[in-house]
Amino acid sequence: MRQVPRADVPPIGIAGDGRLARHFIHYFTLLGLPVQAWSRRSGPSGPVQAFADCQTVLLLLRDAAIEPFIDAWPALADRQLVHCSGSLQTPDAQSAHPLMTFGERLYDIDVYRRIPFILESGDTPLPQLLPGLPNPWFAIPPEKKAYYHAVCVMAGNFSTLLWAKLFGELEDHFAIPASAAEPYLEQVTANLRTDRGRALTGPLVRRDAITIDRNLRALEGDPFHAVYAAFARAYAERD
Repeated sequence: MRQVPRADVPPIGIAGDGRLARHFIHYFTLLGLPVQAWSRRSGPSGPVQAFADCQTVLLLLRDAAIEPFIDAWPALADRQLVHCSGSLQTPDAQSAHPLMTFGERLYDIDVYRRIPFILESGDTPLPQLLPGLPNPWFAIPPEKKAYYHAVCVMAGNFSTLLWAKLFGELEDHFAIPASAAEPYLEQVTANLRTDRGRALTGPLVRRDAITIDRNLRALEGDPFHAVYAAFARAYAERD
């Protein structure tokens, strides 16, 4: 249920009109926080005019565009500029990375409320950085951001590639509906949540070299052959 926008707080500026911007606008609207959005497609007025009443401006742009945007609009330097990149470090803006994946469909408010934000140690705490957000937040050393983001990408994006591969192969190679694998996905997720240390099953954890070799031979010529081999090697070499 959407809240009536609060008149006692200044609007939060949002630069960008991509997927993340749409999610943030939706979330802030659900919370009753006023928002002022701007993008290159907004018309002749620039961001300085659009964000005239904003104290905080979220730069929801691709990483490579954030610093050029800041350089292009020096008049915004008196605003509190915040970007949401998980890897970018810049002295010109603070960062608050949402530890979440954002799909095409917008989420319910309870989903948004649970999203943790990862900040850089020493920066402004989230309640002051983005007033009105009830989300949990954590801070990490700036020099470890790249590593943090790398493991996030592997966990979320790489696992999505693997599950999409399974769903697609079931349908295309075996005429089995992708939904047949949903209980598998659900149980893998449940096992990770309840006991991640013992969630892994299959030939890697059993050290079943015969099955691993058979799997790799079956994947010859498939781009995912290298993926399987890399996972097997990484598991064998883990700490």
